[in-house]
Amino acid sequence: MVFLITALDTSGNVTLRRESALAAMKKATELISDGCWNVEVTTPDGATYNPGEFDQLKARVGGLAGSAA
Repeated sequence: MVFLITALDTSGNVTLRRESALAAMKKATELISDGCWNVEVTTPDGATYNPGEFDQLKARVGGLAGSAA
């Protein structure tokens, strides 16, 4: 599964890939700390989450992991 992190910085658009939601949220938080804005995480199914919705993403991914067990 690939999660995309998108953001803007003074140089333009930034797009990064991570293999898990937790890794994507960690990188998104780092980008915010570095001064990036419009930071979002996009899930493999195309849903997007901004930093204020990361708790929802954690709950969703946790629920999906729990149902797969």
